Amino acid sequence: MPEGRDVRVAAGAHHCGLPCRWCGGSGTWSPERAHVEESGVIVFHRVAEECRMCLGTGECMHLHPGEHPETPGAA
Repeated sequence: MPEGRDVRVAAGAHHCGLPCRWCGGSGTWSPERAHVEESGVIVFHRVAEECRMCLGTGECMHLHPGEHPETPGAA
């Protein structure tokens, strides 16, 4: 995680063992970052970075339907 980034995890969210739907379980993802060239043309460069949705673990990290923040891990 880049230094200085404020990470906020939803109350009750937990790693459940399923693969992260954003990175497919790899722990990294490749978003596109906009870049403005000298001519003014906007181009997009693909970059690889740690997945922000699973915090780089590769596991799903959210509340599943039927789970309540008061009981993390409850099904």
